[in-house]
Amino acid sequence: MINKLIAIEALRAATRDAHERLEHDLQVARPDASRDDYLHYLQDLRGWMLPFDAALWSAAWPAAMEAQARAGKLDWIDCDLRAAGMSQDAIHALPEAGFTPDLATLPARFGIAYVIEGAQLGTKVLAKALAPKLAPWSPRWLAGYGESNAKKWRTFVECLESSLASMEAQRVAAMAAADAFASLADWFAQRRQARLEGVPGAAVAVQSQAMA
Repeated sequence: MINKLIAIEALRAATRDAHERLEHDLQVARPDASRDDYLHYLQDLRGWMLPFDAALWSAAWPAAMEAQARAGKLDWIDCDLRAAGMSQDAIHALPEAGFTPDLATLPARFGIAYVIEGAQLGTKVLAKALAPKLAPWSPRWLAGYGESNAKKWRTFVECLESSLASMEAQRVAAMAAADAFASLADWFAQRRQARLEGVPGAAVAVQSQAMA
């Protein structure tokens, strides 16, 4: 049992500004967020994660992390997009951000995973806010790890604390996390602007009747 959380607090402190900027600009987190906002969020999140997701979770991790159990998030997103009426070909044609972080070291990988696992933890709040607008649909992404959501986060934090004992390791992880937050915020902003400007391919049509 960890009594004093040092590494996670170092990451939170170092990424606070980038994290707050992302949350402030996130359309799907606003009170008036719609079903389309959720689908755009999924499309854009997929485009950001796709270039590095497989490499991230196939790299070396502490055994307790059970990394392969955390590796299916793109499948969750694709499941929701298909349920919304998108074909797999249309999903594969979605724009990619091109974000390819350096995953050579464990601290850097923890920094990137901190962003992704934190986003997954936050889906509980998002699911509650969006439920009335998405009912009767129960999206796969918002279900996350199900009843294991909190446990998965605790395990992540425990592994992070035991693996990032040095200040240098914490610095590398924090820099990777801050870069990831900034990249994600920039990507969401670019995609939102493209939709506003009517750029071809920026908005992908979906069929609400396909959702159940």
